[in-house]
Amino acid sequence: MSRFNITYFSPKSIWYPALELGFTQLARTNPGWSYSINLSQQTDSLPDLYVLDLTTTKDVYIDSFPVINPRMLLLVHAAQKKMIAQILAECRCSILCVDEHYFNFRDIVESCMRNKRFLSPFIKESMTQQPVEKIDVCLTESEIKVLDFIRSGKSGVEIAEAMFRSQKTVSSHKRNIMKKFGVRDDLGLKRKIMAMDESEIS
Repeated sequence: MSRFNITYFSPKSIWYPALELGFTQLARTNPGWSYSINLSQQTDSLPDLYVLDLTTTKDVYIDSFPVINPRMLLLVHAAQKKMIAQILAECRCSILCVDEHYFNFRDIVESCMRNKRFLSPFIKESMTQQPVEKIDVCLTESEIKVLDFIRSGKSGVEIAEAMFRSQKTVSSHKRNIMKKFGVRDDLGLKRKIMAMDESEIS
């Protein structure tokens, strides 16, 4: 049996009942699955899915997110277009628009299990409306690997372990990438990664 641990945080917990109902129905239709929901930011271990409700939030501070990868599911309203654009540009979190009539919880769960970013249909449409920035750069094979790991949300330590290299070597590759992209900090690099056309990287 697969157990799916979820941490849900919201100032008002508005969407908790809908999420709980969705995951309950999912567990019923998939006998091999079970789940638990923790209504606190404090957890002993990293959950399989971290749900952060931003539907009542005006400003978003991505650096304050517990994790910045596909296992972080952000709940937003369709009207929060500026916030959605910022999130799409700065991080690889999964995003669900609560104004959509149908939530495919199975897709959400399976995406998180594969560490793959989940985007609901409205959010995908928003992405197609974002202008793609053309970046004409030439990266080494190692730099491309580091870039791909950064894109997937891995930390420097995780990248070093995956590439069987030292953190110093990974940091050197990262600095070279930032120099070629013309950015000075991690936030600038994240924005470039999210805005770039992958076909321009060679």
